[in-house]
Amino acid sequence: MPISTNSEWTEAGSARLEHILEVRRLLHDLSNVLTGLLITAGLLKNFVPLTGNGGRYASDIEGSAERAAELVCEVCGKVHRLQALNGHENTKVCDVRPSLGQESRED
Repeated sequence: MPISTNSEWTEAGSARLEHILEVRRLLHDLSNVLTGLLITAGLLKNFVPLTGNGGRYASDIEGSAERAAELVCEVCGKVHRLQALNGHENTKVCDVRPSLGQESRED
C-alpha cells in the first residue's frame, strides 16, 4: 500500500471541503426557494379567495414546503458533521431562513 504524502493528504482534504461547501451553497439556495414557497402558500391561504380545491392545494403546497424545509435542516446537520469529520469548523454558508423554523443566523 503506497504511503500518501502530507501534500496529497492536504489536497484531498481541500477537495472534500470544496465539495462540502458546494453542497452547503446548494442547500442555502434551496432554503431560499422554500421560503418563497412558504410565503406564497401562506398568502394564498390567508388573503386570496380560493374556490373549489384551491384552499386544499395551497395547504398541500405549504405542507410540502414545510416538510422539504425539515429535510433541508436534516441534511444541513449531516453536512456539518461531515465537515467536522473532515477537520474543518462549521461556516455560515448554509443559513436557513427564520421562516423555515430556525433562529436568524443559525446554520
